[in-house]
Amino acid sequence: MKKYIPYSLILAAAATGVVHAAATAYTTPVGYVTIDVPALGDTTITPPLERPTVLATSAVSISGNDIGASSITAGAYTSPQSYIVVTSGPLVGKRFKIASNTASAITVEGGATTLQAQGFVSGNTYKVVPYWTLNTLFPNGAGVGSSADALNPTSFVFASSTGYGVNKASAVSYFYCTGDVENGVTAGWYDANDPFTSPLDNTIIDLSRAYSIRNAQATLKSVVVSGQIPATAVSIPISVNTAFNDVNLGAPYPVDVSLPSSGLQSAIQASPDALNPVEVIYVYNDTLSGFNKASSVGYFYCSGDTENGVVAGWYDVNDPFTAPITSNVIKAGRCLVIRKAPYSASGTIPWTAPLPYSL
Repeated sequence: MKKYIPYSLILAAAATGVVHAAATAYTTPVGYVTIDVPALGDTTITPPLERPTVLATSAVSISGNDIGASSITAGAYTSPQSYIVVTSGPLVGKRFKIASNTASAITVEGGATTLQAQGFVSGNTYKVVPYWTLNTLFPNGAGVGSSADALNPTSFVFASSTGYGVNKASAVSYFYCTGDVENGVTAGWYDANDPFTSPLDNTIIDLSRAYSIRNAQATLKSVVVSGQIPATAVSIPISVNTAFNDVNLGAPYPVDVSLPSSGLQSAIQASPDALNPVEVIYVYNDTLSGFNKASSVGYFYCSGDTENGVVAGWYDVNDPFTAPITSNVIKAGRCLVIRKAPYSASGTIPWTAPLPYSL
């Protein structure tokens, strides 16, 4: 039996560095997070809890991107679409989308190199977790709003662009239609720019993108996310390019996290000059109304600037001469933007976020 752990209890435990299940017989604890969506405003959102694990095991073998497995059902992990989380070995915390599976193997999308080439070996443990989708995170438009007119939606879910550049517009906007008989549109989630395709209910939600809700109504809404608490430090790929690039990311945990404990220092370039930050992390005030809101504050890591009397630490870009920032500025269920400086070549670097609690 599993017990639901309310978010308030998770927070209280995390403040002491400990989150415990109530009995040793429990597996991964589960809980819920309530994410408020302000009236007449845009707010960032990401699922800080996982959907229930459907398989937890070790690799029988590995060949390229094919993980040998025993006694699984062919096609079970692509419907619903799922991913693996590596839970031991050199790739611990990394997530890989499942491309297909037979009764004896799971094939993942390894990226630029294969899973085997990245160091995954036979015996490494992993778990299979279904992705959150539009209709599992926002069932029938819950927390977002809905429209009976497919040609005139008012509330949306925006998904960030995966391309390169700064100040990027969203890549796609989704809305939930309750059913529009006149226009021949059945109930479901749709692309606002193409509402006459099949419903997009199974469109996956990905931590390597940022999402936001536009609430066009004059009342506060809430999204309640119920799921299992991440039990392994999460590793998220961060895109870099030969020019400046804004990387939109979801915060991976169901508790607020400080910059010093976030692990982000290893994923950004430090600034030796406190007056000239190299890379900046932007966060938003998601409690305020308003559309197309700018970020509320930007932070950078200074490696130590003797000339300006600034010791090593995290600082507000607009006020680098105060004490280093240690408050919990990365909010659970919200998103952030990292402005990456130019690199010598395009690619990805990992952000491995340490678990901010103990299970």
